[in-house]
Amino acid sequence: MVDNVIDLPAGIDAKLNDFSEGASGNGTLSGLFRTLKAWCKTSEKKIVLFIDEVDSASNNQIFLDFLAQLRGYYLKRDTTPTFQSVILAGVYDIKNIKRKLRPEEEHKRNSPWNVAADFLVDMSFSPKDISGMLADYEKDYHTGMDIDEMAKLLHDYTSGYPFLVSRLCKLIDERIVRAENDADKKSSWTKDGFLEALKLLLDERNTLFESLVNKLEDYPELRKFVYALLFEGQGIPYSPLNPAIEMAEMFGFIKKGNGYSVISNRIFETVLYNYFMSLEDATFFYISSRLSMGLEIITWKPRPGTGNARMSSWTTVGNSSSWS
Repeated sequence: MVDNVIDLPAGIDAKLNDFSEGASGNGTLSGLFRTLKAWCKTSEKKIVLFIDEVDSASNNQIFLDFLAQLRGYYLKRDTTPTFQSVILAGVYDIKNIKRKLRPEEEHKRNSPWNVAADFLVDMSFSPKDISGMLADYEKDYHTGMDIDEMAKLLHDYTSGYPFLVSRLCKLIDERIVRAENDADKKSSWTKDGFLEALKLLLDERNTLFESLVNKLEDYPELRKFVYALLFEGQGIPYSPLNPAIEMAEMFGFIKKGNGYSVISNRIFETVLYNYFMSLEDATFFYISSRLSMGLEIITWKPRPGTGNARMSSWTTVGNSSSWS
């Protein structure tokens, strides 16, 4: 960081280099903050501290002490030179950072961090955003796609979740070839091509889906809540004061819909549903096949050696479900 700062005062430059190289004889947080305070005092411009990947450091006590020092300087900002702003980038809300410290403290609130500003920017893509990206793609590749239809399909299944939108587009562009010698992929950017890409996405193992499952394993209360949402068949009213709902929303599992907690998008719903079903201890296992838009059939077959010959299927079309 020090090497990339423009016009860093010479004395500050030397001190920060000593800290970064471990050569400082006063290698303490208080010593570091005295140097940072001197930098903020002498700088002609306001300084913003941006810390990325904060989740990976949130189980480090020294890092938490560092945040405590930042808060202390914030509270004395009228009399003590300090950063203009501190931005922590990551999944966790600042008040939930201590959830990762120790198992016995995972349910405690990180009450000292009460100085955070709300982040009100919607990071999901709207149908208009998706249409704009597809229009740029169309200018380069001239596929003849129906941009509005493709944007609607992408948004209907992803609710604008950026990774899912980008991943589906990448699969259509690179993996879906519906006609021989179709160098321009004209037949790929269609409803049928989209559904083929959707099946590929649901069948793959990627970092996003692994992250969802890992969160369920790490937080039993989150797992119980998501399971109830998927399988108990009753709407769960949305309340941000409910710790399980707060956590599920923070990790992107759910959103608020008409006053109720709902799974964030249709793809997450299918991935989580199939995951839970694969772990069931019943005498049946399932095979899931997606035949067309809005249709999913789950066929149950007896596990080998159980002697149970009963066959069942669960069919979902839109919001209507039935057993057969």
